[in-house]
Amino acid sequence: MAKELNNEFDIKVRAQKHFEESVKEKVAKHQELNDRDLEYLCPVAFKSHMGQAERIGLGLSKHYSFVPTMRVVNDLRNLGYEVVDAKQVKARKKSTNGYQKHMITFEHPKYKVEGTEEYPQILLTNSHDGGNAFTLSAGIFRLVCSNGLVIKSEDYGSNRLVHKGYSFEAVQKLVQEFEGTISEVLTKITAMKRKQLTDAQILQFAKQAALLRFKAASYNEDNIADVVDIDEILEATRPEDAGNGLYEVYNRVQESLINGNYHYKLGTKHRKGRTIKSFKQNIDVNKKLSELAFELAA
Repeated sequence: MAKELNNEFDIKVRAQKHFEESVKEKVAKHQELNDRDLEYLCPVAFKSHMGQAERIGLGLSKHYSFVPTMRVVNDLRNLGYEVVDAKQVKARKKSTNGYQKHMITFEHPKYKVEGTEEYPQILLTNSHDGGNAFTLSAGIFRLVCSNGLVIKSEDYGSNRLVHKGYSFEAVQKLVQEFEGTISEVLTKITAMKRKQLTDAQILQFAKQAALLRFKAASYNEDNIADVVDIDEILEATRPEDAGNGLYEVYNRVQESLINGNYHYKLGTKHRKGRTIKSFKQNIDVNKKLSELAFELAA
């Protein structure tokens, strides 16, 4: 009997491991995730209701209308968008567990045509504690390095879906706005690819980019190179990113900033940069970096 139970347990463990590896592979290949995959990656997205006691405990207004994240997910699915990734932040305390911020990434098959180097994404962020409305951000995914370019909201129009008065029509309108800007954004990327930078422009861009991570009031373009190794930020890890083209410079700077591929001084000590793990900070840094690049390309 014990042996049979052990065998059954081993089978379940192997099946779970196989499932987890399968989900990881789907995410790596940008394949569509089903609800089981999504719940494994982001269980908070499946919260389906909120009781009165929860509202009071979270200090939510009586006007707050709970909208399940999966309602938005399924509305986007109905518009042809597929879930390809999902993340949730770690709850800082027990009382916020199950309500924390989360992000779900969508792609549409119609944009993923053969020979395409970049294609658009929609990034949905939300939380269930009343601190954040649904937010849709526009992104561009780059196949060659698995990096993403996130576009500042001013280039994308209104991108918030308030919990009060949520509707499918509101989502549809935002998606239409998003799709209306895609050709414009891809045109900007084409302009980035054509733009060649001088050594002085490259250095200035890298310094401005470094200041997106080192925000102390005492840091500026004149002294940031004394704090951060700018040469490391500009280092190319792939042949595709070598050279003085704005697009190549942008991509290698972005990868260095996001992955912490640089050293910096903290007092008398030299430290290795840290990978940005917070998707909120990732989106924020990427939006500001793309803004710097678009300005140079103009």
